[in-house]
Amino acid sequence: MRRGSALLMALWIILTLGVIVLSFSFEAKLQGGINIYVQGKNRVKRLIDAGRILGEVVLLNYGDAKQWTEDEDLKDLLEDDRWYVEKQALKYSKGCTIGPILLNEEDPDSGTVKVEIALSSCDAGSGINVNTLCKDQDPNFEDRWRIILDQCGVPRDEIMDEDGNSINLQSYIIACWQDYRDEDDTRYDINDKSDYKGAKGAEKAEYEEYYDDHKKDYAEEDRFEPANGEIADLKELSRVLCFQKFPAVLTGGVLKPRGEEDDDRRASRSRKRDKDEIVIPRGLINMGVLGVTGDGKVNVNRCTVEQLLTIPGIFDPDELDEDDKSESTEIAEAIVKCRKIMPKDYDVPEDGRDEWGYGEFTSDWWSDMTSRVADEFDVDIPNDAKNYMTALPSEEGTLFKMKITALLMDMEYSAECECYVKDKKVRYVSWTEK
Repeated sequence: MRRGSALLMALWIILTLGVIVLSFSFEAKLQGGINIYVQGKNRVKRLIDAGRILGEVVLLNYGDAKQWTEDEDLKDLLEDDRWYVEKQALKYSKGCTIGPILLNEEDPDSGTVKVEIALSSCDAGSGINVNTLCKDQDPNFEDRWRIILDQCGVPRDEIMDEDGNSINLQSYIIACWQDYRDEDDTRYDINDKSDYKGAKGAEKAEYEEYYDDHKKDYAEEDRFEPANGEIADLKELSRVLCFQKFPAVLTGGVLKPRGEEDDDRRASRSRKRDKDEIVIPRGLINMGVLGVTGDGKVNVNRCTVEQLLTIPGIFDPDELDEDDKSESTEIAEAIVKCRKIMPKDYDVPEDGRDEWGYGEFTSDWWSDMTSRVADEFDVDIPNDAKNYMTALPSEEGTLFKMKITALLMDMEYSAECECYVKDKKVRYVSWTEK
């Protein structure tokens, strides 16, 4: 009896130990698989870093690439610069692709990385950098603002503010933006000239006074003061005092001071308008002509007709009759249409580079554009417009989208970002990995 019990106990212990050993073995195998996965994940993530470096190499020096010519010795160029073709494509086309590249040519299992760079949709339309529309950067910034506000539908005549005071809204907007943008504490004063009545802007004291008069409308976190510098997003325009008072200028809608519909006293002191006098601006945000990157010029190879109509010379802020508007529109449309017409004196290369956009204007862009527009549409472009136009993306400030795809055996990992170049460094606006 005792022997039977001892044998049974021994078998039970052996079985228990076997189960424990099997569980340890399974756990070790599982942990080994996890370790391999984590190791592979870390390796493929390191490929993303390699792709980022490749992308930065192209972004930092793409401006040095020359436009392709038939007598170009591509082999010699690649010996001097491995990424010359990619830089050339980025400068003269809409983007470039690097790779897929094997990280270690001697090791086929080292993984591959591919980098795709393109102009961001924010910059593809080559809108005017609103940060450049200020006194320090453009002596004609007032005229440029008036052209944009004319296109937006902001009236030139005086309107009533919420306190019943008569103001020239265009002048007030320009002065307020200048004060929001500049670094001093002196209110910008637009002097009376021609059809425009002068106006003063708003510094910190004017913001505080406005918020004190509208305590119920603004929470503490919604109260701002002049930035005294650049803005990073067009949405920040809503912080400028003129756009707080007249939000329809920014977002569109019926033009009236904020709160007018809720305050009978202020509404009664506002000028009464019949249906024909109602002003409905399109909204600066909706127009698609402003941005926050670039050098303030309009890229004739990327722009729209509306963006061209904001250029002094093409659109004259002092000439607003229908004939002048029609002539301005004709010039802008001719420029855009010419981009889709293959120049007669271009020979398409045999190696298939016609996807580089041979309808676009060349590095000698002004001569190319004016002659082609004249030949195709019998239209002359005023010389005054040249200072506000370019045919290439600006090297500093242009916003790019970059996608990096890493592949290691069966594992794929990618990163997407928006970035721009400034002071010879690539600066990242956003970064997402997945």
